[in-house]
Amino acid sequence: MMRWILVLVFISLLACNDRVKKENTIVLETTPESSFESLQSLNWILGSWSNISEGSQSYERWEVENDSLFIGMSITMKDGDTIFAERMRLFQNKGIVGLFVETVGAEPNPVVFTQVPNAEHLFTFENIENEFPSQIIYTQPEADKIHAWVSGNVDGSPQKMDFYFNRTLE
Repeated sequence: MMRWILVLVFISLLACNDRVKKENTIVLETTPESSFESLQSLNWILGSWSNISEGSQSYERWEVENDSLFIGMSITMKDGDTIFAERMRLFQNKGIVGLFVETVGAEPNPVVFTQVPNAEHLFTFENIENEFPSQIIYTQPEADKIHAWVSGNVDGSPQKMDFYFNRTLE
């Protein structure tokens, strides 16, 4: 029963995402690029993911919008209540891959991160002007798993938060 409630909450958030998507559209310039290989190399992230622990449940879902845009949604719940939700977009524009993140709620705080070329981890996104997080990193340690983490400074002190997700069946 709880699983169906979570599915309904997630579907509701995705529906809200469509409404907000029209309000907060990322403007992508038309380029002569015939392929979006950099973005397509992240296609392993597509689908539904979960991280269930004793204290909370986190879910992330990524879908293809078009050749140059993936749309994502993330939600964390504790004791049946949503404690955090965000909308995300992975996009490629003029050869640059970016990650748009916006929290859901009264203060959305949209932030754009850009992929760091030649970083230790291929999918490292950075915005040094954003205190926390200033980096978001996605890795695929093995098939059907994601290890992501965010890092930055909080009150001048370095912080890091890890997220481990498993692919869920749809």
